[in-house]
Amino acid sequence: MAEHNLTEKWNEEALTPFFVIGNMIATAVWVVMAFVVKVDAMGMIGVVGIFTTVQWMPYLLALIYYNGLYKKLAYAPLTAETPPWVKRAMVAHNNALENFMLFAISVFFAVAVGVKLTEINFYAHFYFACRLYYYVFTVAPEIFMMKTAFWFMGWVVCTIIFFKGVLEMEDAHTDQW
Repeated sequence: MAEHNLTEKWNEEALTPFFVIGNMIATAVWVVMAFVVKVDAMGMIGVVGIFTTVQWMPYLLALIYYNGLYKKLAYAPLTAETPPWVKRAMVAHNNALENFMLFAISVFFAVAVGVKLTEINFYAHFYFACRLYYYVFTVAPEIFMMKTAFWFMGWVVCTIIFFKGVLEMEDAHTDQW
């Protein structure tokens, strides 16, 4: 079994510009959403949804580039060798699809039971930032635990939003008695 060598993988794949530019873009997008557009938690569901839906574009274009448009449209086996980032981009997109449901349902639930948007706006923005950085750290060659750390922080945020909803339900339930 070969020893994991971070520098070698980065040199092999030459993704340093993607990583640097990707992190700068992720930060810029988050800042614009948080401080310029000032999207609330419900709006962040739409923003996260759009971000999730566009994540297929880079890897689909790569698959077409390496295999040809006809093979992709004909659902023929895609046999061409692709760079490692293509598979990682697929993984990032699949994970985003799975996590989007958790995020959206946590916000919908919290709002439905009466949690004020002002109480969950920070968490929704933090979740979006985690997803942006998760994508960059997943597509780039592995950096020890960073992808997992951003995934975990996003999961914790969704759990916090759910618990805020549960606590609001308990308050509403005790008020009725």
